[in-house]
Amino acid sequence: MAKKETLSTIQLVKNAAEIFHNARWANGIVVCPYCGSMHITEKDNYHYKCNSCKNRFTDKTNTMLHGSKLSISTWMLGIYYMMIDKGQTSTELSIKLGVNQKTAWLMQAKLRYSLTQDVVRLQGMIAQDEMYIGGSLSNYHYSRKWDLLRKGKFINGDEKRYSKTALFALNSSLKQPVFGMTDGNNVVLYATPNPIKKEYLHMVYGKHVSGDSITVSDESKLYNDWEEITGAKIYTNNHHNNQYITDGGLTSNAIENKFSWFKRPFNGKQTHCSRKYLQLYLNEYSFRYNTRNLTTHECLNIVIGMMEGKHITYQELKDMKPYTMFETTKTYKALKEKKEKEQGIINSLIGYNLIGYSLITDIEDSNHKHYK
Repeated sequence: MAKKETLSTIQLVKNAAEIFHNARWANGIVVCPYCGSMHITEKDNYHYKCNSCKNRFTDKTNTMLHGSKLSISTWMLGIYYMMIDKGQTSTELSIKLGVNQKTAWLMQAKLRYSLTQDVVRLQGMIAQDEMYIGGSLSNYHYSRKWDLLRKGKFINGDEKRYSKTALFALNSSLKQPVFGMTDGNNVVLYATPNPIKKEYLHMVYGKHVSGDSITVSDESKLYNDWEEITGAKIYTNNHHNNQYITDGGLTSNAIENKFSWFKRPFNGKQTHCSRKYLQLYLNEYSFRYNTRNLTTHECLNIVIGMMEGKHITYQELKDMKPYTMFETTKTYKALKEKKEKEQGIINSLIGYNLIGYSLITDIEDSNHKHYK
């Protein structure tokens, strides 16, 4: 997934401040990050003063770079190396940038945090599936497997043999589940709590899928009531019976391909990823795949644009919760029922000529915000 075109690192370092400035203010108008005023007085070296609120600011204010002691050229090089090399470790990045490993790790974590998948929308035929990240049970000692099977109550204490089903269930309980969806052009990946629940998958679908679509998945029980909840037609490939494509030519292998691409950097390098920060790595991979047809310069501009308003400190990263998206009490089904109830009220009011059709769009837009 290398970019079509790369920038010269010498040119990037030399013009880092100018490149960052042009990407930060894409429309060419500098706006005060404190009050939103455009009455700005420009000082030297991209420093500004707002004539309305009298605050001083720079291009880095209210971005991921806010308060950072590193130069803009160091940040730009860090973004550049992350874009052209998948699976960039913090140790490798520290050598290239001339900083210590902890600083390189913090830079990477902040950049991955800013690369959210909120703006990604899928449409058409969508392939979806789950993968499980973690070590293989084949590396466990025999007695260790027995202890884990008994503690997890996958077998009784007096049993002398265990089945493959029990071992598979143990394997799933120890690993980190990841749910993924792709329409061939874009991909979204989310780390979910274990055990994975249907509600989690419905929430991801409601957040990223707009318009009429059909989905293709395996025979997992997680998709039993998919059509009832989401309203989208679903086709199933029965992998247990070696069926990987339907009679109509539909397959879920597209998302399997994305899973394999994500795992390769971890298999080829001594890269460790904890459950806590797995979503940040998923954000980076999804962004790199979704922008694979863009040049490196275009990707730099997008990354800088996504940095705005996402300043996060080291302490906030340490205290970060891994499953914030799935902590909401409102499930996709509850939100859908609420929308249908409101739509019924609107239809009855229209029938009595109490309101016009212009109000429908406003209410639908307000309901859609729940999924964002």
